[in-house]
Amino acid sequence: MLSRIIGLLMVAFLFTAPLIFPMGSAHTANAFIAGSLALLCGLAALADERARLGLALVGGWVALSPFIFWSTLTEQVLTVSWGVTTFVLAMGPLSEQRVTRVVPVPALPVPVEEPEVRRAA
Repeated sequence: MLSRIIGLLMVAFLFTAPLIFPMGSAHTANAFIAGSLALLCGLAALADERARLGLALVGGWVALSPFIFWSTLTEQVLTVSWGVTTFVLAMGPLSEQRVTRVVPVPALPVPVEEPEVRRAA
């Protein structure tokens, strides 16, 4: 759950990246669309487990997009690092909502040895 909250902080970065860095038209459109989808999935992932998978899929798409579209080194670094980070934060081991509870083992009764009593026959 902790990494989902950290992931939400990262998700907002892709949406604003074309406004900060020079990006091509394909990556600008991809950043706006994938960034808004990731933001919606990230907010929904706080309440629903299925939205976490959607966020991971968006992160995987963004990580692979510079290898599909022509991109500069700046676009490659931004999109791959953002996509991999989002994918790991959404599907990593710290993102699970499960709580593991350990039930203590009850103490075993200690056998009491009774002294032998000799009886006269």
